[in-house]
Amino acid sequence: MKRGAKLAALLAALAVLVGAWVLAETMSGRRQDVLAGHAHGEDISLAVGAAEDVNALSWNYFGDAVSLKNDGGTWVNAEDAACPIDPAAVQPLVEAVSSTAATGVIEDVTDFAQYGLDDPAFVVMAATADKVTTYYIGDSNAAGTWYVRLDGDDKVYLENGALAARFQVGLDDMLALESVDAAVSDVTALTVRSGGEDYALQKLDDPGDAWYTDAFPWFLVDGDGQTQRPLDSSKAEELIGLAADLVLTKCVSWDAADEADYGLDEPQATAELTCGGSEPTVTLQFGDYDDGNVYVRLGGSSLVYSVAGTVLDGLMYPDFEAMLPLSPTALNWDKLTAMTLSLEEGTYDVAKTFSAQEGEEPQPIYTEGKRSLDPEKVQVWLDQVAALPADSRVGPSEGRGELFRLTFRQDSAAFPEVTAVFYAYDSVHHLCAVNGEEYYLVSRTAADAVARNAAELFMEDPVSTPEAG
Repeated sequence: MKRGAKLAALLAALAVLVGAWVLAETMSGRRQDVLAGHAHGEDISLAVGAAEDVNALSWNYFGDAVSLKNDGGTWVNAEDAACPIDPAAVQPLVEAVSSTAATGVIEDVTDFAQYGLDDPAFVVMAATADKVTTYYIGDSNAAGTWYVRLDGDDKVYLENGALAARFQVGLDDMLALESVDAAVSDVTALTVRSGGEDYALQKLDDPGDAWYTDAFPWFLVDGDGQTQRPLDSSKAEELIGLAADLVLTKCVSWDAADEADYGLDEPQATAELTCGGSEPTVTLQFGDYDDGNVYVRLGGSSLVYSVAGTVLDGLMYPDFEAMLPLSPTALNWDKLTAMTLSLEEGTYDVAKTFSAQEGEEPQPIYTEGKRSLDPEKVQVWLDQVAALPADSRVGPSEGRGELFRLTFRQDSAAFPEVTAVFYAYDSVHHLCAVNGEEYYLVSRTAADAVARNAAELFMEDPVSTPEAG
């Protein structure tokens, strides 16, 4: 290599080395700046004071200014003490300003724009009895720490994120939201009033006094308080759940100065939930619809919420026909005293008594004339009868041939006898008429099995049974 070429190569290498040294020095100096005051790896406390001493908080998050103060141990809105503040929502904020710390500090900053502090994302003020600290919170970096400036000085702290994470909330997030204090399982009545289209659901202690079976405790009640029709329990509870399970999370106003703004001066509907007793436990008032939602408030409250409009739709326009039970013979066999089975093979009168063995629990005894029936097989058959489902309800149908009938006598003053008559209907169904008033389409396969199994009870040899009491 020529001498000139070697010299050029050496100069180039020297330039690289010098550049690397300058860069290292620069980064070393910057790192020293960042770590200034950060001796021995200890965090730098930025706390305003102990949590129990914090008595005021203010912040501005995307234009939503919030100011809270501790008034005798209760956190209130400094702008309006009537605003309901949730103390549980305030506690994380108090913990943030009383525990926040920095992992490093940049000294003598003149260009705050590079940290997002020329126009901070939000500003937090915290106060104790003898100290006020203002936190200006700028950008965050790839490490997840935030740039924070205190009280307008020339330092920028690398804060651990407690402030930024906790104070990204507005006043709506601090409200003490209410809840519908009525579990479906505790509700005994639902009353809905809607411009004359009123109705009530009532849970009866003894539904057997109002219907031929006590399998369905929920009843539709008319305006005079008279029970009308039983309802399928699961469907009744689904309707009740529209009100009882309503979750109030979206508060649109906490003072509702003008009820007309939400249609609550003249509610579209009012739903009352009663949990025992005669007085409503919870009252819900529904106002105007708004873009698929509806305004609602609890009776006596100043808070207005927005919930899905389908809640009100379901409460105002229930399909009671679709809620009627489809279990024509779901009887309570504990009340059974006797039965007559009119089958193709003949008519059989069956009596039910109980054993009277001293020191033993009485067991049911079923007898037909002088013959005793196997009680276990009878019970299996009774369970089959009780589980017989219907596909739908229909009206009476004349001129159909009777196939068989089952008459059950029970210990009930209101309905001492229940008769289910089965008629031929079509290729899929039999018609089941209960007490000549209720008509159901049941599976002909299932109904024929009931008749066939009933006949088999009387084709077996008699069984010995304990002495009847």
